[in-house]
Amino acid sequence: MKLLKISFVFAFFLLFTLSLSAQRPGGRVGAMPNLDSMRIKLSLTADQETKIKGVLSTYRPKLKEARDNNTEQTARREAMAPLLQAMQEEIRVVLNDEQKAKLDAMKANRPKKAKK
Repeated sequence: MKLLKISFVFAFFLLFTLSLSAQRPGGRVGAMPNLDSMRIKLSLTADQETKIKGVLSTYRPKLKEARDNNTEQTARREAMAPLLQAMQEEIRVVLNDEQKAKLDAMKANRPKKAKK
């Protein structure tokens, strides 16, 4: 009986931890674009995907440097904002008009960051 209780508690704990890991929050507002998501939702061609990968690989080290060099959150945001804007503009150049409209709709529908 005692073994049954212990195994029940263990199973409950295991299921609880698995459910917590499955509930990870979605992308952060202003975060790096997810190429896999863009590929599916925007129906990217192989050429577009290659070009966007190039843009992302160009900006990732710059964004990492801006993030790492600024310990204060406000300074980090100010340093990263122009880089994110430039990256998004370069990505938009690669997209056709229909894909740009879909991207705008995706941005409009994403959850807003809560103010503290």
